[in-house]
Amino acid sequence: MFSIRKSSIELNEASEPRWHFSSALSPEAHAEWGLYKILKYMGLHEILPPGAGQNRAKLRKDIEEYLVAYAIDFDETDIGTFIARRPDGLAFDKKKKLCIFLEYTRAMDTNEDWAEKKEQEKNDKYSSHLGFINHLSNRDKSGWKASQTNFTTGVRGSLHTNQFLTRLESLGVKNKNTQEALRNRTVQKTFSIADMILKFF
Repeated sequence: MFSIRKSSIELNEASEPRWHFSSALSPEAHAEWGLYKILKYMGLHEILPPGAGQNRAKLRKDIEEYLVAYAIDFDETDIGTFIARRPDGLAFDKKKKLCIFLEYTRAMDTNEDWAEKKEQEKNDKYSSHLGFINHLSNRDKSGWKASQTNFTTGVRGSLHTNQFLTRLESLGVKNKNTQEALRNRTVQKTFSIADMILKFF
């Protein structure tokens, strides 16, 4: 994600960078960008002064409202897990009010449908979070929309090239040479990780 952030040069109508990758600034920033901070950035959740668990109580109430409204079965443990989960990365277009969850995955690529299965698995993982954010946005008439973009590589270096490049372009990486460099780097990184693992056997 750090590479995408550095290579995303698309500008908005005000000649400012269109996309902001807030959680890609450092490992510490990624750890901070959980559900509370995402909703605060979008103006969908006010961070109250510390004390008496006010923030968590308010967020839990909003989550319960969403789950009940859409007849989704849940218990107290589910809500705690829901709040704790965070995507691999985030991209925001503040002018157009878009929030994109970014997911990066290496998957076993022995079967023909490996990429489709992993895509569905990743989408299922965050579908309720995206639904919740869009529910709050619709309720508060904020205009924000949340969606998800996945980048998946097979452990043997397999990659759906057109899909990968199109998704890079959608995040402001317009230069074809840069797109190709990021694709090659992703595959090489996958091979180097596999090589490192094999050395332990």
